[in-house]
Amino acid sequence: MLLKDKTAVVFAANGAIGSAVARRFSAEGAVVHISGRNADSVKRLGDEIGSSAETVDATDEVQVQAYFTRLANAKSTPNIVFNAIGSRAAAASYGRPAGMLTRDTFLLPLEVVAWSQFLTARSAANALMAQRQSGAIVTLSASLSGQFIPFMSGITAACGAVEAVTRTLAAEYGRAGIRVNCVRAGGMPETRTIRETTAQMAETMGATPGGAGKPTVTNVLGRPLQVGETATIVAFIASDFASGVAGQVVNVCAGALV
Repeated sequence: MLLKDKTAVVFAANGAIGSAVARRFSAEGAVVHISGRNADSVKRLGDEIGSSAETVDATDEVQVQAYFTRLANAKSTPNIVFNAIGSRAAAASYGRPAGMLTRDTFLLPLEVVAWSQFLTARSAANALMAQRQSGAIVTLSASLSGQFIPFMSGITAACGAVEAVTRTLAAEYGRAGIRVNCVRAGGMPETRTIRETTAQMAETMGATPGGAGKPTVTNVLGRPLQVGETATIVAFIASDFASGVAGQVVNVCAGALV
């Protein structure tokens, strides 16, 4: 059990990736606290894995700080933190040409994804330092930042920002025993985001959804990455078995990147 005697928090646990990571953390022996904006879905997940569940908007600084304060007061400051936040494909115009993006649409993934990853990582690190504890923070980006994928300007910029801020936070908090790493995941068709984005790309390119999606899943293994595989790597990076890994962007892309 990789995470025995650990306490973990998963933000944005409503979606496919967040819920898979929460389940993996629990299976690996961690005490898990989950949160999300959909109260019903996080409660169902909490009941399933035996974890506490709260409604927290991971883009709201006041809510995030209050959440960590409640955990600290309950003597349950997490030493593992993961944030799976994302934007809806339609709202952020994933799969649409750059020429169609307004300023607000382009900035949406930066304001939601990059800001939230920075906010939860910083808040977690400060909470750990206040308790003089070490810990592991794992951020999430996508393989977009290392490939040449059209029609994904805003989210690609956000993923690059997440990876960059991961490195600087790792440098800032590493000497306090807090490891900050990023998992850069390939597209997982199990997720709603990939299904919606592939459909939009097909419309943009005048192709079938399968045809439009092929360039994004070409990799060494010849198949898409699975959500469970991403969750397993997140758990490993968060564990003490990865104690020498800090400030890294770890590719989990079924061999799409070298």
